[in-house]
Amino acid sequence: MHGSPEGTPSGGGVLGGRRVGRKPAFTADDVVAAAVAEGVDRFTLAAVARRIGVVTPAIYRLFPSRDDLVVACLDAAAATLAVPADGSPWRDTLQLWADECWRVCEDFPGLSRLVYSFPPAMTRVDDVLTAYSAVLTAQGCTPGQVRFALDFIGDTVFASHLGIESMRATDDAGVRGIDRMREAIGERDVAIPPQEWWTGRGALDTKIAFILAGLERHWPEL
Repeated sequence: MHGSPEGTPSGGGVLGGRRVGRKPAFTADDVVAAAVAEGVDRFTLAAVARRIGVVTPAIYRLFPSRDDLVVACLDAAAATLAVPADGSPWRDTLQLWADECWRVCEDFPGLSRLVYSFPPAMTRVDDVLTAYSAVLTAQGCTPGQVRFALDFIGDTVFASHLGIESMRATDDAGVRGIDRMREAIGERDVAIPPQEWWTGRGALDTKIAFILAGLERHWPEL
């Protein structure tokens, strides 16, 4: 009689009282996508594994440590960053940098916090920074001026987004940060009352416009 020997599974089956079968297939991209969905600043390997539908040790086959997965998430974010075209004016180049920093924070939740909590983070965008630097130096900027501008604008965007995330975030009761702030103030008059636009980009555009106008008059170096 043809068939599998007793105790040997054919396809899926039971071996020694334990159901066996083909291991779930997943890729490094699947793991990165799951980590991004969990939040690149706070994911756990266990949560990533649950989202994919595998056991946690399976993740280690592709990523030996959590930091390795963090780096992969940063690389995925960096790969989406647009770079300026050759010959772009310096103002357009810096505006693009600001816009792209904002967009990548929106697309990769928790990135603004990760930039400040994971020291190697900015090393993962070196190729992008090199591309921006090449366009700016071709416009007559010194390397020191380029470092100042990219660092200042990047810091402004990431720090602003970090604050905005705290205003948007909801607690277990579903109450947003900005609403908790309003509750804490109550009927008191305060110097800077919370505004709904604190949950969006409005104030950032004003800051970036101010920085660019300042660079028209004086461009420091780092």
